[in-house]
This record gives sequence, structure tokens and C-alpha cells, in this order.
Amino acid sequence: MGWLGSGGVSSRGLRVVLILGVVSMFGDFVYEGGRSVLPDFMRQLGMSAFLIGTVLGLSELAGWVARPLGGFVADRTGRLTTIVWIGYAGLIVVPLMAFAGSWYVLALLVFAERVLRGLRAPGRDAMLARLRSGLGLGMAFGIHELLDQLGATLGPLLAIIITALTQETRHVFLTLLIPYALLLATLTKLPRYSESPQTTPRARPPRKAALFSAAVGLNAAGLLPISIILYLVSQDAGAGSWLVPAAYTTAMVVDAAAAVLLGRAFDRAGPVVLAVTMILAVAPCLLVGLGVESLFLAAALVGVVISAQESVFRAMVAQLAADGGLGGSYAAYGLALGVGSAAAGLVYGLMVDLGLGALHLLAYSAAMQAAAVATLLKAIEK
Repeated sequence: MGWLGSGGVSSRGLRVVLILGVVSMFGDFVYEGGRSVLPDFMRQLGMSAFLIGTVLGLSELAGWVARPLGGFVADRTGRLTTIVWIGYAGLIVVPLMAFAGSWYVLALLVFAERVLRGLRAPGRDAMLARLRSGLGLGMAFGIHELLDQLGATLGPLLAIIITALTQETRHVFLTLLIPYALLLATLTKLPRYSESPQTTPRARPPRKAALFSAAVGLNAAGLLPISIILYLVSQDAGAGSWLVPAAYTTAMVVDAAAAVLLGRAFDRAGPVVLAVTMILAVAPCLLVGLGVESLFLAAALVGVVISAQESVFRAMVAQLAADGGLGGSYAAYGLALGVGSAAAGLVYGLMVDLGLGALHLLAYSAAMQAAAVATLLKAIEK
């Protein structure tokens, strides 16, 4: 028996995990395809690294702040499938980015996409945790993340092809209408699932879950954002370069490859996997200022950490959460992750605009990750 425990694997449980994974795959195809060229597109519209980091960081925060609302709606209505449907159908905002003529219109669409993601995610994660049947939590979330990141790789790959052929980022957003149509078709295969609505006030998260959320926030705050890496690639390679989505693809491929491996490691070894990931999060800062090739390696390392945040970190939430209100428990985790992501965008964007080097970035990141590991150890102590 692994650290989380496991029973016999149900074919129904595996089928549900796979369907939710395919839905997420097409969803990621759409929004990750768009996000792979967003920093470059924003730079073309006149935005600085600080402004890009601020907009993308705050939009991440808005998305994570939306998760408590999504979790509240999921718990109070119990209509998880409906919530997931609405959240994914709203991804039409990504192709609409092609028509943005100014950075603030684009920013509004970016915020809308992140908020919709936040609203649907607690219901989706609750469905995944409830309907996984005999699959271990780490494996269930690992399989889901693998399929999720397959889409997150296909989207940027499409962006590479379009930018290589046209040197025009707007065309990338328009072509994402194709996977969006496939997403709508796949949503019809979702199982109809509802829970009994919770009418009692939600209890506060357990102390250990709250401490773990704080550790996650510190980890995110110290991680060099992929958006800043892409901005630096765009600076070095030029606007409209295919190297920008290629760097993003690198992060997504590594993210996908690491997901199941991290899931299996977590089921066997437990929280030590999380601590190692937090320490690894310092490494990307060492590679800033060494050229495009080093930025690709930095993107790969960030991909490993993102994979952990989206798979085994989420599995840890399920382990620490109370039996009731699972959607709300994921919302609390997401809120901490969003605050950390916003802080990272602000701090790293400002440091890049000020021309600070790798040592300054490294000092900040090391301090954040040291605090994250210390808080994690406190959360899991008996």
C-alpha cells in the first residue's frame, strides 16, 4: 500500500479520470496555446516586463480568488457537471484575443479566461477526487495532469507552426477555434454527477491544510514565472519569433512528462517529493542572462515545478482536507497559489525592468523556497 493507500482499480473510475483528462486536454490546448504567445503579443502592444508580470500575475490571482466562489457554488448546488460545462465553454474568450487592439482590452480577456478557469476548477477537482474509485489520489491526479499537459503541449506546438509560417501572433488565437470546437464536443461525454448540496456554513480549513496552503503560496512567490521567461526570450529573439512558443512548449512537455512520475513518487514517498520540488524551484533564476538556450532550460525546470503544483500538490490537499466541502478546500489552496503567483509576477517583472541580474533573482527565490520548505515541514509534522 502506498503512502495514500489504494484499492482495486475500477474500470468506471479510470474511465471518469480519462474523460475529465481529455476535457482538460482540449481546454489546455486552447488557453495554453494562447498563453504561449501572450507575453510576446503584450510586448508588441507596448507593455513592459513589469506591466506584463503585473497583468498576468494579477490575472492568476483573480483566477485563484474565483476558486472560493467556484467551490462555494459547487458545495451549495452540488451540480458539478454543470459548473465544469460552463467554465470550459467560456474559453471562447481566447480566440477573441485576436481582435484586441490595445493592451487593456487584451488584459480584460486574459482576466476573463483566468476567472472562468477558477470557477470551474474546484468542481472538476472534486469530481476527480470523488469518482476516481480504486485509483490512488497521486495516480488519479497524475493521469489527469498528463492528459492536461498533452493539450498544454499541443497548443504551443500549433503556435510554433503558425508563428514560423506567418510571424503573426494574432493568427495563433484564431486557429484555436479548432480545438475549442473539439472541447465542446468532448464536454457532451462528461458523466452527469451531482452531490447533495451543503447548506451549513463551511468550516475553516484544518490547521495542517492552512499551513500547507501557506507553503504553496511561498513556493509560487519564489518561482520565476514562465511569462517573464517568455518575455526575455522575446527580447533576445525578436517579436513574433517561433522561439517564444517553443520555450513555452518546452515547459509544457516537461510538465506532462513529470506528472505521472511525480504522482507515483508521491504515492510511495509522500511529502518529501514536495520538499524536493520546492528546492528545485530556485534553479531557474541561475539561468537568467545566459542566452536563449539557458532560458529554454529555465523553462524546463519551471515545468517540473508547475507539474508538481498541478498534480501532487493537489493530491496533498485531498489528503489533508476535511471529509466535507472538498471543493472549498481546493479553493483555499488555489487562493494561496494565486497570491504567490501574483507576487512573483510583480517582483520578478520589476527586477527585470530594473536590470537586476541572476544573483538578485536567486537571493529572492532562495529566501521564498526556504520559507516554503519550513512551512511544509510544519504542516506535515505529527
